[in-house]
Amino acid sequence: MLKQRIITALILGALLLLALFNLPSDWFTWLSLGVFGYAAYEWSKLAEIKSAVNQLLYAGGSVALGLALYLGYLEQDLWTITGQLTEQNYLLMLCACCWWFVSSVLVLIYPRGNRVWQHQPIVKAVFGYLTVIPAWLALLTIRQWHYELDVDKGAWLALFVFGIVWAADIGAYFAGRRFGSHKLMPRVSPGKTIEGFLGGMAAVVLLTVYVLWNSETSMDSWFVLILSCVAIGVISAFGDLSESMLKRDAGMKDSGNILPGHGGLLDRIDSLTAAMPVFLVFFSHFYLN
Repeated sequence: MLKQRIITALILGALLLLALFNLPSDWFTWLSLGVFGYAAYEWSKLAEIKSAVNQLLYAGGSVALGLALYLGYLEQDLWTITGQLTEQNYLLMLCACCWWFVSSVLVLIYPRGNRVWQHQPIVKAVFGYLTVIPAWLALLTIRQWHYELDVDKGAWLALFVFGIVWAADIGAYFAGRRFGSHKLMPRVSPGKTIEGFLGGMAAVVLLTVYVLWNSETSMDSWFVLILSCVAIGVISAFGDLSESMLKRDAGMKDSGNILPGHGGLLDRIDSLTAAMPVFLVFFSHFYLN
């Protein structure tokens, strides 16, 4: 199983690098929209939408709403000329952060708060849109950072966000296997341990220090930036736990079976859906200013 997971992960990593660094902006926009649209299709099953037609309509609705926000509300303007988030985009990402705060609280108090959403397809369908659509827009925003000046600058930034999530995930996996003995949130995800969680955060710190050491960032800001990246790692863990909570409610082990050894697409990007909008808000406050 581990061998299969590694092979699939390597293939996905290669495809991601190819898309980030080689696809023109428009192509990347449409490809990533399709990816997140499929994630919404998998979410429809978490929301207990039974009909195949309604599942497709739900996924199509996420694509349509995402495009409406991108083309209408944001008018394709994600950054200002001076390299800051546009006001509309910042407000959208701030709303996404508010959603992840609420989602994290629901995870922390589970199962006490589940009467609000348990076996409620409409409520969980709204949860899905709040998760998937801002994440897609956040990915576009990160990838288009200073795109006119350097087409790869935003791609490297996006790769760093992916790296934070991967470091938290890989560090948690190996630390949990080696040292794990105290359950983190057994009612939500029985396999996760406190030792694994701490190992994941340690891996995030190491990655961040490595990147900062090889960048031109002043050491005066290192402490704040490291703390910010740890916070991104924490919220990425809650993205994973949030999906686990909904899967338990729906009686599902995985969101799908499209990825051998990993389950569904949503199982692979659940942490990223939380990390990317929050990263943008932190990036705007602690790096750009």
